[in-house]
Amino acid sequence: MISSRETVMLSGTLRGATHEASCIVRAIKVSLPNLDIWEYVSAAIERAPSELPDGPYNVSFEGRTMKVKKVAGNWVMGAF
Repeated sequence: MISSRETVMLSGTLRGATHEASCIVRAIKVSLPNLDIWEYVSAAIERAPSELPDGPYNVSFEGRTMKVKKVAGNWVMGAF
């Protein structure tokens, strides 16, 4: 079975502490076309308000939520 990978840009929402902001998420979508199954295997915050403080956030997009963290002004994905 052959899978396909594509990079997609999606609207997302960042939530952390008392902050909530819109962002753009660049995600890698992997699909198994014959089974009509797909999943996002990674995601990166592309555009978010620069004034958001460093710290842990949840980013929600396409019905999914992932943990991210802003460290020294850069976004890092992973479990925190």
